[in-house]
Amino acid sequence: MTRKLVGKSFSLEVGAALEAATALPFKLYVIYLISFFIHLPERITPLGLIRFDFILVLLITYLIFASKVSTGPKLDSASKYLFAIFVYAIVTLPIVEWPGSVINRGLIEFIKGAIFYFFTVNLVVSEKRLKVVVYVFVICNLIRIIEPLVLNLTMGYLGSETYLGDGDFAGRLAGAPSDTINPNGLAFVIATVFPFLHYVVSPINKRMFFLYVILVPVLLYTMGLTLSRSGALAIAIIAFGVFVKSKRKLLLSLIGVAGVIVITMSLNDIQKDRYMSLVSHDTRQSASAEGRIDGWWRDFRVAMNRPIVGHGLGTSREANWNVAGKDQISHILWAEVWQEIGLIGLVLFILYLVSMIKNFRQAGKYVSSFSKDDFLYRSVQAMQVWLLMNMLFSLASFGLKSYEWYFFGGLSVVIYKLAKYKSGCDGGEQIYDVGSATGFDRFPLIKRLKEYK
Repeated sequence: MTRKLVGKSFSLEVGAALEAATALPFKLYVIYLISFFIHLPERITPLGLIRFDFILVLLITYLIFASKVSTGPKLDSASKYLFAIFVYAIVTLPIVEWPGSVINRGLIEFIKGAIFYFFTVNLVVSEKRLKVVVYVFVICNLIRIIEPLVLNLTMGYLGSETYLGDGDFAGRLAGAPSDTINPNGLAFVIATVFPFLHYVVSPINKRMFFLYVILVPVLLYTMGLTLSRSGALAIAIIAFGVFVKSKRKLLLSLIGVAGVIVITMSLNDIQKDRYMSLVSHDTRQSASAEGRIDGWWRDFRVAMNRPIVGHGLGTSREANWNVAGKDQISHILWAEVWQEIGLIGLVLFILYLVSMIKNFRQAGKYVSSFSKDDFLYRSVQAMQVWLLMNMLFSLASFGLKSYEWYFFGGLSVVIYKLAKYKSGCDGGEQIYDVGSATGFDRFPLIKRLKEYK
């Protein structure tokens, strides 16, 4: 039978048992993160042929359930909302517009995104593991940025283009050939990395700070090559978040003004026209900016075609084509969610995001007394700024089935628990479920749990 270990949260005894039980699946999860972000199956043909990522997901899931170990007896609120969205998508199959697309694509894509939440919450059970996951995440995404930049500098690679008007086009830097992200997607990756470089990486030591100083102009130059207006706004939001949190506001103001002057002077005519179209109607590319705003209203009109239950999970592109004649998934997260799972699903998704925001806010309160050199303190600062930025990006990008909301949702749970324990605010009591020895006999790495019988 299952025995419960009751005692101080993350005590040495329970912590060792928990880490031992999840050691193998955590290592596989790290490999999965590397494979997912670097796209190993696309780079190494044999891995693609054997469906490497799919095999990893199956193994990790099996090991998590077989270990019968969890960090608590109940689902957290965010988990409940994610599960509710999944069940809702299945229950509404008989009444949505395209149930076949939901089964063949929507549910699968949603699961691919949601597993990041499930794996992170169940496997990142210590600060040491959190460090590993965060550093792997940052390094992999830096590679995704540097690779297309190097290809651009050495081979003139761009990967995408945009219409300027009057029959003219301009190239835009997208992800590397093995990384299928468009220019806005690459801009999102750049914006995502910035808070972690600033708060998590640069304070490590002088060498890391020097690396950060070098990377900032490199990343900004790469952002300019994407011609992403939403990316530029995201960088502005990140700068604002850093400014608000900093106690050196005068110094940051001076650096910011100098940075804006240097960046403005280094932009070519196309880049200047592109970014000025955000605030001016007299630029060549102002029509595309206005078209994006018009697209917002069109997307919401499509959502109103089936406002309560939606057209079906994963059917935004079909809905836009059949209702509005636009062969494109909605580029507004909120419209995408509304189009696919209706007003009911939109409420569930918003409740999930609210839970994530609460976790980060509460974690921020717990770490407020920590040293500014503390890893948890720095991680909370980075993720709060990331969240602020991504709320803006949600107005220019889809994301219901993307990894980011679920990966960071899982991190919000992990950081909340670790910060609560480290601050001593958990009351010293928490129940950990440790499965029966029968399930562990098959796994040598976790046989040590037998001693707790």
